[in-house]
Amino acid sequence: MKRNDRGLEIKVGIFVLIALAALGYLSLQLGEEKISTKKGYPVKAVFDNVSGLVVGARVEMAGVEIGRVSNIGLTDGKALVEMRIYEGVKIAKDAVAMVRTKGVLGDRYVEIKQGKSPETLPPGGMIARTVSPVDLDQVLAEVGPAIEDIRDITAGLKELLGSEEGKNNFKQMVVNIRDAAAAFKEVGEKLARGEGTLGKLLTDEKLYVKIENLADNLNQVAVKLNKGQGTLGKLINDEALYNDLRQTIATINEASATLNDIAQKIKNGQGTLGKLITDEELYTKLNETFASLDRIAKKIERGEGTLGKLVNDDSLYLEAKKTLRNVNQAATGLQEQVPVTILGTVGTMVLQ
Repeated sequence: MKRNDRGLEIKVGIFVLIALAALGYLSLQLGEEKISTKKGYPVKAVFDNVSGLVVGARVEMAGVEIGRVSNIGLTDGKALVEMRIYEGVKIAKDAVAMVRTKGVLGDRYVEIKQGKSPETLPPGGMIARTVSPVDLDQVLAEVGPAIEDIRDITAGLKELLGSEEGKNNFKQMVVNIRDAAAAFKEVGEKLARGEGTLGKLLTDEKLYVKIENLADNLNQVAVKLNKGQGTLGKLINDEALYNDLRQTIATINEASATLNDIAQKIKNGQGTLGKLITDEELYTKLNETFASLDRIAKKIERGEGTLGKLVNDDSLYLEAKKTLRNVNQAATGLQEQVPVTILGTVGTMVLQ
């Protein structure tokens, strides 16, 4: 009996050891905690919250283990996580460290998302960008008020639609939405058929070709302008023409200044034109002169005075005409007698 009892105890002991070993192995596999003796270099990261993260947790990049969490502490009220990264793994300076959940037991681990910077973190370097895990209690605390608001809205809708008037209004709203959808559908069908201005813009190939040709023409014009061709192109690119234009504008400005000075002098009554515009006495004299000329013209028109008679008396005109005719005849006779007189004088001088 004693031998049988001892054999049973040995069997039970062996079974317990096997069960403990299996339990330990399963725990390691389920928690994905593997004992590693790989060499590495330290890297740090600061998180707002690392609840659930423990020392020895995995550090992964793209789903591949690249290290382990070596220590967790506090710095300025935040969590300082120290990690040991395996040799040969380089982490960019702009990498991002995130605390995530993995495995059946919900174990936390650190995931590092590689950056694009060509510079890498040195041993003992700090990962600047981190993302803390979402706390379920905090999520529930934030979702709670939203659920209350949704409950209040639902109660309001129930109260609104519970009455007969609410039901009728809801039915009318549904009818309006259906009518609006039908109208939009009709508009869409018209556009698809190319009806209306917008429909033609969407479906008319000729219009598309015209727009394309217009774009090509505008492009050609832009090329010509860029090359300095044409009047506008020269205005844009020709420095000499630009300088001439600036000189012309300067000349116009000078002329404007001169005209301004002249206008100011005229306004001040300087010069002949200024006096004509501003001198009241000269204006009065001119008015009197014009009045005198008007009176003389009226006298001439009435035939008064010598000039009036010359202008209006026909008999005086006839007498003057007759006198001129007589003078003309006398001049003609004198012209005929002059050669004879001259010849007689010459002959007398010769005979003497």
